[in-house]
Amino acid sequence: MPFKFFTPKTSAGITLAAALIASTQVAAQETSYIDLMAVGTRVDKDRHTERQGAGARAAYGWQTSGNWFTEVQLFGVKLDEDDNQFQPELQPTDNPYIFTGNLTPSGDVELAGLGMDVVYHFNGRQGYSPFLLGGVGVSHNNTKFDYGIQETNAFFNLGAGIVSGPISDNGLKVRAEVRYLRDFFAGDMNDYQFGIGISIPLNCPPPPAPTVAYAPPPKEEPVEQINLDDDGDGVLNQNDRCPNTLPGAEVDEFGCVVADQTITLENIQFEFNSAKLTPRAETALDMVVQSLRSQPNTLVEVAGHTDSQGNDGYNLRLSGQRAESVRRYLVSRGVNTSRITAKGYGETKPVASNATEAGRAQNRRVELNFR
Repeated sequence: MPFKFFTPKTSAGITLAAALIASTQVAAQETSYIDLMAVGTRVDKDRHTERQGAGARAAYGWQTSGNWFTEVQLFGVKLDEDDNQFQPELQPTDNPYIFTGNLTPSGDVELAGLGMDVVYHFNGRQGYSPFLLGGVGVSHNNTKFDYGIQETNAFFNLGAGIVSGPISDNGLKVRAEVRYLRDFFAGDMNDYQFGIGISIPLNCPPPPAPTVAYAPPPKEEPVEQINLDDDGDGVLNQNDRCPNTLPGAEVDEFGCVVADQTITLENIQFEFNSAKLTPRAETALDMVVQSLRSQPNTLVEVAGHTDSQGNDGYNLRLSGQRAESVRRYLVSRGVNTSRITAKGYGETKPVASNATEAGRAQNRRVELNFR
């Protein structure tokens, strides 16, 4: 039984149903993904096969700049022989690999293609994202008759479609599209393909830190609440626009950390001879995250330091790895990655003598340098 091509009404219904499911999910953006789709095709009548066929397409895409993405696609469709056509005699030729007559029925056709497309997503793959695409590639028409070198040809395609918002906790999406494909096979073929399937995210950037707005003017509070200073920065709660200040930080009149100062973080330990944070260190860093998220206008460098024991080069590398480990943890908990950098200083900036164990313990530290 021939494959029945999706009608426009059926296609629109499937796309709308997928979109309604996705509308209840949180929007997400990925920088790379894999798409898997079922494909229906309507082919050129000059192929002398059934006009409808079915197949599949896989695509790997990655973000190149802003809303621009690049995709590598691999597709295959099968076309059944049209039993109402007749096979005429072949034209003689000196080259046994060239067919000189008109294209005629040749039984079932397996059409496969490998190509590369440039894709523009109007919404950057965040939530619902309509897109346009265009690209080129190589196609192979596998037929019962030997067309020689004509079986492998170039093609170009143009298309449009939409990607839904996430429909599951792991970011799975629905993709639907339609393409026009010009296959330069046996006098050029004009085909149309419709695809619908799933989009699997491979890599998502960390979510941006939430915007912290200045608190509205304080309301009148009971007398017992007037003189509270919960974070101990010297600015009363009702005047503090940047709460959760780190201990020892210098702040301005609104309780926000001023630039050009260094704060040593307490209880930041790593596993022996490693840059892996201990559970106790992660708990301590959660408090640092709260503080940095309430200081939205600061730029911070995470600085790693060691004592003088061991090789100088090794100490420098280890301090840099530990600083980067702290930076990654802070970013993973919502600190904007554009605000924070990491650098290792090894044993070059001691704060105490390395001649005693107590001094070496002070030198093994992690600091925040506010810019």
